[in-house]
Amino acid sequence: MTSWSRLSFLALLVLQETVLAEYVRTKKSTIAPVGAEVLTVGVIGDYGWTGWTPSPPHFCLEVLPELKAAGLVIPNEVLNDCDPGDILYITNATALQLDTSSYVGQVCAVKNCTAFVSVGDNFYDSGVDFTTGGIQRFQEAWVGMYSQGVFESAPWYQCLGNHDIVKGQSGVDFQTKVAPIYDPRWNFGTQGLPYWTYDLTGKDWTATFVVVDSDCFLSSYQLNTSVYVNPYTQACYADRQTQIDFLANTFAQSTATWKFLQLHHGYMSSATNETDLAPLVEIVIQHNGVVLNGHDHCLAHYYSNNTNFILSGAAGYPQAGDCNYGIPLGPYAKFLGANPISAANGFVTMDISKQYINVEYYVRDMQFEDGDLYPVPYDLNPSYSFQITEHAT
Repeated sequence: MTSWSRLSFLALLVLQETVLAEYVRTKKSTIAPVGAEVLTVGVIGDYGWTGWTPSPPHFCLEVLPELKAAGLVIPNEVLNDCDPGDILYITNATALQLDTSSYVGQVCAVKNCTAFVSVGDNFYDSGVDFTTGGIQRFQEAWVGMYSQGVFESAPWYQCLGNHDIVKGQSGVDFQTKVAPIYDPRWNFGTQGLPYWTYDLTGKDWTATFVVVDSDCFLSSYQLNTSVYVNPYTQACYADRQTQIDFLANTFAQSTATWKFLQLHHGYMSSATNETDLAPLVEIVIQHNGVVLNGHDHCLAHYYSNNTNFILSGAAGYPQAGDCNYGIPLGPYAKFLGANPISAANGFVTMDISKQYINVEYYVRDMQFEDGDLYPVPYDLNPSYSFQITEHAT
């Protein structure tokens, strides 16, 4: 390719990006209703298992070791799709996502949920990108999965998780730029960026949400051994101050009644405390905000430094160890949706009004033919709840 042809090609790419960004900016998205005295939203994460096809056992167990021994560079997506744990989970995880989506729909029909807040890991195991396979998975694992009843018209305010960024920039672009055009319920801002902000507005209150890509903050994802290291995560890690400033400026400029940080990884956790997120959490504490996250495959409420940390990562494959098998590690753990055998599927609802945020944890009864892994007497009632009454600053 000549220099002139190369320049023309690059100019075409820039033009396409500009046109797409402008289209996303002007496209009308489905949004939450405005003016309600009380608005109920569902907080949901770590759900997108349906449609994932792991690599064949012969390749993972026999061919892959030989390729590594020969010194070939193995794409992170290929490595991730040979994850033995996730391969073991896939059948049950797919069934659990389907059952839990029905459960969320039942609860939200009673509670009149009018929007959903995602805390990431929308598509296991290696995300989706702008390919035929990616489009098919998006249709099957999200559009088709969440399409009946309350899901039909409710907007989803999206966030990226670690599984969403395995494919790198192409995967990020699909979720931030293509998906909002494919389905107007899928909200990811108007700039096509992995960080963004939105407001929910009630009769006499406003809630400001700031979404960041927490994948960009973890130093462990920069290691050569990590399946999450790629040009996208390297670039955004180097530029993570941009997201810190975005959060700080948005919160500083907002006069909202309530302020939320919405991200995937947990700063407070019963599994792994991601202390690399401290610069973000310090801003939340300063503004008396609330943190919403997933990543740990369970439900939990943590409270530290006068700040509520709401974990809702149980819409796909729950894992008891992520909530320390239901045993609090310290006084900061107020609720853990797990027992010595299992964690439970479920999600969190927030009833937002001027006076309070009523937070309820809905935990699904895990009844199977061979027994009940997580008994809940009546799972259309919340298993745990608390209220936030102190406004943001």
